[in-house]
Amino acid sequence: MRNVNATRGVNVYLKPGEVIISRQPIQISTILGSCVAITMHSPAKGSGAICHAIFPQIANQDNRLHYVDPAIRYIYSKMIDYGGIADMVVKLFGGARVLAGSDYGDSRRSIGEMNVLQARETLQQLGLAIAKEDVGGGRGRKLLFSIKTGEVLLRRLGTTGIDFCPGE
Repeated sequence: MRNVNATRGVNVYLKPGEVIISRQPIQISTILGSCVAITMHSPAKGSGAICHAIFPQIANQDNRLHYVDPAIRYIYSKMIDYGGIADMVVKLFGGARVLAGSDYGDSRRSIGEMNVLQARETLQQLGLAIAKEDVGGGRGRKLLFSIKTGEVLLRRLGTTGIDFCPGE
């Protein structure tokens, strides 16, 4: 986890395998291919979290936050610590079909598809409903997540349009 002590208006880039949890009104950007990003936002507490998970299942114990299940569980536990789960809004992004899944024993699905399936399963196990999602397809995505509002701006790579996913 990266500790971000930021002032208003600061933009932070989230790298693959990282998570950010904050109460500061920062903007977080990341770029996704087959990876998935899960955002969690508490409007009442003004807190938010995001993870950028690379792989669906743990292949080794190093860098646990590179994997979907432990990354989601980690940011969820931190949101509990921040007291922001009663009104939490969860969103899921990414999982493009850009890498074959044969390295993970599944030649039928891409890594992106497996990441999305694992994210949905973990969120369901935690009792969390997905308020918005933009997953799959053949293009990566660039996200801009506002901790203050929970809003996500999304642009599919190779296009000029921007989609808006409001906080609520």
